[in-house]
Amino acid sequence: MSVNNLKLSFKEHRRYWYRLLLNAVLLVLLFYGFYYGLKNIQAIDDIYVEALNKFAKLLLIGSKFLTEFFGFEVTTYGKTIKIVDDFKASGIYLDRGCMGRNVMIGFAGLIAVFPGVVRHKIWFIPMGLALLTATNMIRISGLAITAYCCPEYSDVNHYFWFKLVAWIIIFLLWIWWFNRFALKELKKKPS
Repeated sequence: MSVNNLKLSFKEHRRYWYRLLLNAVLLVLLFYGFYYGLKNIQAIDDIYVEALNKFAKLLLIGSKFLTEFFGFEVTTYGKTIKIVDDFKASGIYLDRGCMGRNVMIGFAGLIAVFPGVVRHKIWFIPMGLALLTATNMIRISGLAITAYCCPEYSDVNHYFWFKLVAWIIIFLLWIWWFNRFALKELKKKPS
């Protein structure tokens, strides 16, 4: 698609793009309103914390399986995964920010605001979230191995590579969604 076609497409669907932007802003405001409003209710915060703990356990179980697949003996305790070694005390602790919540919320929100049939969103969003969760398990396993064999690279692997890989996956999923589902909706009803 050439630049002129993109301009023409924007002109043809201007109302759609403005509506998309408005929906995105409204979704973000709604999310933050619910998050900070409901976070102050103790019973709901307790449920949220319990769900995060169960999700952390799921991530640790998957990461342990992957790390053992590569031939390492692994132990998990609490929210920590560690390669068993009497001489090294390094392990990986899974904090709230390490669970990929922001990346997953970003993906779900992106697909939610783009056009497409709701029944497709109902399977596409969970499929993308499962893929991002599997990617995070690979990251945690890689971090455990890195902390064991070459801890000097832990910061680069922790902060850079997962975000890069996760956002590439989100971009590819978005391209798939846009080409397979959103364009069909745009062609049906031009603005």
